[in-house]
Amino acid sequence: MSRKRKKPTGYRTSPSGATSRPAPARMKDPGRPAAPGMLGWLSRPPADTGWPSVSKSVGRGFVTVGTSPLVLLSSFALVLLLWLALVGLGLEGPPGRLVNLLALPPISTYFDALNGVTIYGFGPMGFIAATAFLLARSVLLALITAFIVRIYEGEGSVGETLARGARVIPVAMGVNLLTLAMMVAGSIVLPVLGAGLGFLASVLTLVAALFLFVFAPVVALREPGRPLYEVVRRGARAALLPGSRHLLMCLLYIFLTLPILVALAPGGALLGVNPELATWVYALLCTYVHLAFLAAFAFRLMSIEEDIPEEPVRIRRR
Repeated sequence: MSRKRKKPTGYRTSPSGATSRPAPARMKDPGRPAAPGMLGWLSRPPADTGWPSVSKSVGRGFVTVGTSPLVLLSSFALVLLLWLALVGLGLEGPPGRLVNLLALPPISTYFDALNGVTIYGFGPMGFIAATAFLLARSVLLALITAFIVRIYEGEGSVGETLARGARVIPVAMGVNLLTLAMMVAGSIVLPVLGAGLGFLASVLTLVAALFLFVFAPVVALREPGRPLYEVVRRGARAALLPGSRHLLMCLLYIFLTLPILVALAPGGALLGVNPELATWVYALLCTYVHLAFLAAFAFRLMSIEEDIPEEPVRIRRR
């Protein structure tokens, strides 16, 4: 049986009590010139597209996670368990890696690969370990996303939520493997651009992976039964809707979590397996930030999911 989709609260209602839908995102304002071809998703929104603003989305994400002790405390416990598991496998630090233990792909994908290489070295064993870390993280990502979507829907027991999350694990694994494939391909191709352009292109690869795949687990939860390629394509189609400001949100997350949070970690660059108390507190705060952005992305997708076209929008050329 298909599950009835519910929107997160905060929609406009008419005096009669009916929910009013905003104008479709693809409607064009005749008073403003259209963006050329494939660049329409970079244009300023022509009208009220239904997308919540970036600031509202991030604020909603922080409130949603901060008011859910189950999500927050279980994630804090996961940070401890993941660190102990990595140390048990032979990781010797630095403690700064605590900061992104529950980051979203592709940030988490990057650190999974880094941890695999650090413990087992370059070569087949390092790649196998990185893939295993990535698959284990996919399970956690699917379950945490299911609990966040459950908060917005306002229904469902813990057991039902775990079952829904378990059904989404293959999608989370597929998204993580696609992200890893993009990063591996980039590491092979991008060095020919030189040090400066190569580094910039590698960062843009992370932004592109987040841009295209971040909605996929939420789509799989909200629309069960779709195959993986349909879930990924529908999530990417939502990201490309005009007026979404999705690129801005992805840039904000990548540049906040990768250079800034890691650089500010107290004692994060020191080798060792016993982080200081300040490092632990900072790592838990950063975990809260990661979960808040996950909730923000879920809120944005659920706000406009009925406006996502089933087929690509055809843009007529003048």
